[in-house]
Amino acid sequence: MNVDMKKLINDKKYCESVFRDYVKKRVLRKTDSKLFGKHLNKSLSNLEFANFILTEHDYSIKEKIPNKTFYDWCISIYYYAIYHSALALVAKIGYDSKSHLATITTIILFYYHQDNILKEEDINFLIEKIHLEKDEIDLILESKSLREKACYGTDESFELSQTKRLQRQTADFVNKIKRLLEE
Repeated sequence: MNVDMKKLINDKKYCESVFRDYVKKRVLRKTDSKLFGKHLNKSLSNLEFANFILTEHDYSIKEKIPNKTFYDWCISIYYYAIYHSALALVAKIGYDSKSHLATITTIILFYYHQDNILKEEDINFLIEKIHLEKDEIDLILESKSLREKACYGTDESFELSQTKRLQRQTADFVNKIKRLLEE
């Protein structure tokens, strides 16, 4: 499915149409809304573990494995913290998503267009960080790209500053979603 991301954000009727198409194709399915807690817990766990690994670079990793860094793993884990937060939002309204784009569409429809809970900057953050449909949309996602380089690249060097920036962004986003879901 070719989806116009800007139109999803700017046109509620278009967003509703895309959402209905995902439901019809069973990419989005009804689920128990109480499952949001499992996704939120996974998100918080991922955030905590990535923070632990990042901190350990100054202590045990430095001592036990000199001249090595694992920033690539931190980036991957932060990515999944963001994605599980997004899945928590979708589950909270009673859906399970099998596609990153369906997840984003659902969040835009329910949390941006209908309830005005998330701001456009939050939606853009999600799009930049978790969108995986790069063949359909020209937006190349920073954390997805970093995660892919971290997981599959062999020549990529990951800087501490990239990891720390993603850490801050992820913590801010996950905590915002946690507060929203706990209301």
